[in-house]
Amino acid sequence: MTPLIRELCSVVVDLGGTPTAAERFWALLRLIVLTGALIAGVMLFWSLPLGLPALAVLVLSGVIYSLLFVATHEMVHGTLLGWRRLETVLACLISWPMSWPHLTYTRLHRLHHRWNGLDPRDPERTDVLPAERLRAGPLRSWIHRHVLLWRIVVLGGLGFIIDTACKGKQLQSVDQGLAQAQRIDVIGVVLLHSVVISVAAVHGQFWRYVLLWLVLERVIGAILQFRGLVEHHGLWHSEGPPLLTQLYSTRTVNAGVLLNTLMGGLPHHCAHHAFPWIPSSRLPVATERINAVLERHGAQPIPMLKTYREALVKVLV
Repeated sequence: MTPLIRELCSVVVDLGGTPTAAERFWALLRLIVLTGALIAGVMLFWSLPLGLPALAVLVLSGVIYSLLFVATHEMVHGTLLGWRRLETVLACLISWPMSWPHLTYTRLHRLHHRWNGLDPRDPERTDVLPAERLRAGPLRSWIHRHVLLWRIVVLGGLGFIIDTACKGKQLQSVDQGLAQAQRIDVIGVVLLHSVVISVAAVHGQFWRYVLLWLVLERVIGAILQFRGLVEHHGLWHSEGPPLLTQLYSTRTVNAGVLLNTLMGGLPHHCAHHAFPWIPSSRLPVATERINAVLERHGAQPIPMLKTYREALVKVLV
């Protein structure tokens, strides 16, 4: 272990551990407020006649729902409340209504943390490798040049769902638990949607429910696709020691306190990837300490942007 790696580990060791009572309180408050706002938005959409006001309410509800989806990422790591079983149940209740296979994603995300910048099989890799560019036909080459447009406008939430299902199937030889996770996800999604669609059909609201799901899928998918690109696109590479690879193959956005809280600490993505056991509320402190250590050792700072607007430009370029 080099002196740099040793010091990086030592400066964040006190940031680990389960969330405190205060951190759990604020995490629960965040979930309750977002869930309440989402339910209120959906109920308002259901009560309004179809038109622009109803559509605007639905789009806003999609933004709120996407923030709940962000919270499921913390639940994957058990850093939201520190109660893994409860967090798994909550994450499924959030994810399954949008047909998102959370249990499959959980296992794939753990592989992503192991393989990011190191193994081309990384299930969340957005960068195109040189060999893939050489083999690409005209359509795929166009997709490579317009990755933001492709992922946000075309793929969206459905792209996430299909990609997760396919990767879950492909990587079962690596993680044998993926098969069971996929079975449970399918059963949960089918049962939940069977009930909801039946209720909507009985009340003559089937097509209104379809519209609701599709709009939410587009909004949530666009936000989560953009988030994924900001965090990693253009940075996928090995930096030697695995810890440094995680720091330099991810991107941090210097978001404000409120946005960082709503985004579950994901703006501080470098620190999260290097030390995924740190609760999200402590990641800003971890980022400061990590950069200070890198500066003392004459190493380059972690990739960092000031705002998500600047991140958008980076992704477009």
